[in-house]
Amino acid sequence: MATILTDTTKFSRITRNPTNDIKTKLNRIIRQTNNNSSTKLPLIEGDHRLGYAYGNVKTHKEGHPLRPIISQTPSVTYKLAKHLNELITPFTPASFSLKSTTEFLDLLKTTRPSNIMASMDVESLFTNVPVDETIDLICQRIYHLEDEEPLNIPEASLRLLLQACTKEVPFYGPDGKVYVQ
Repeated sequence: MATILTDTTKFSRITRNPTNDIKTKLNRIIRQTNNNSSTKLPLIEGDHRLGYAYGNVKTHKEGHPLRPIISQTPSVTYKLAKHLNELITPFTPASFSLKSTTEFLDLLKTTRPSNIMASMDVESLFTNVPVDETIDLICQRIYHLEDEEPLNIPEASLRLLLQACTKEVPFYGPDGKVYVQ
């Protein structure tokens, strides 16, 4: 885990806990968004702790590498991120994705695929996703497709909220140090 967290292209070590500053910033954006939109986002209330990073061992891989996991459950953005996910999920095209292994197996049993089907293993998938490009793709899909009714939240607000939920939330590493992705 120490090797993964020292990759400065993916993580930055920070020296102070910015949770209260993030909460203040997000509540300001949420209030402004709620004033300009019929979609109402809940304010962030209560006390929050830092998320935490840990790794699951991939026992089936040579050398037993870790699958890094950053749990944000106790963090200041957790409920907001879940709410944003619910709002943007209807804009996600489902034609090329499956929800579970069971769905995949059912598909194989009931059809005779005429093309090649592949399953890919990406090393440290979620820590390798380019966050800014992903946010751009989300906003492109939600706000700039002619056949879709856009989300009733200003695009600039959604961008700021997504950036905060993905790039500003601090977490503890197993070494006790604090990082952001």
